[in-house]
Amino acid sequence: VLDGRDIGTVICPAAPVKFFVTAALETRAGRRHKELQSTGISVTYEAVLAEMRARDARDSGRETAPMKPAADALILDTTFMDADQVLDAALSYI
Repeated sequence: VLDGRDIGTVICPAAPVKFFVTAALETRAGRRHKELQSTGISVTYEAVLAEMRARDARDSGRETAPMKPAADALILDTTFMDADQVLDAALSYI
């Protein structure tokens, strides 16, 4: 199992199963903010949101290996899912 923004399109394009895991920007920022706070890192939600927005723009707009789903990847939108639901969806697909 590999996780990364270009795994299915550049690193392992022949993998038999690919997922493009995504969620609404605000949901991802909220999750990351909570994760950082749980480790003692003091950061505002707004700062996390801005950094994620900038990273998404960089990664999707770069010339080499832009962030995008592989043509044969299952797009898995986790906006309204918890970790167990995501795992269940992935295992069901496999």
